[in-house]
Amino acid sequence: MKYIKIVALVFFILSLGTACKKDCNTSTSALATEPITGSWRVSSFVKDSVDLTNQFNGYMLNCNNNGSMMVQGNGGNYNWTWNWNDANHTVCNFRIMGCDKNSILWEMDEDWNFTRFDSSNCYFSNMNTTHHSSMKWIKN
Repeated sequence: MKYIKIVALVFFILSLGTACKKDCNTSTSALATEPITGSWRVSSFVKDSVDLTNQFNGYMLNCNNNGSMMVQGNGGNYNWTWNWNDANHTVCNFRIMGCDKNSILWEMDEDWNFTRFDSSNCYFSNMNTTHHSSMKWIKN
């Protein structure tokens, strides 16, 4: 009987530990480095279940660690800014300047959940409650 109580207690403690884990897949190394700095291209962009990826063909995203960003493509250079909206680097804000309002780039101009990253990809999901979007960047 004592054995059953010990096993039940261990199971209870283990289940509490897993219930308290964060849902965010972002690596803690995001805090030590800026995972979005570098040269990127959009390898996937889906808005409300519609794949818009091909509209980003030819665009290069160059993120600097000081919060500036240059987007080149479609015959233009566009200055952007980016910043983390929280200390855990789970929400990233992109702001575009100098671009035609009809450009596909405006789809990126908002707050994004930074869901995870690896050595060659960054993954985002949109925070906009009216339109669900997801975006993936691949390193150049």
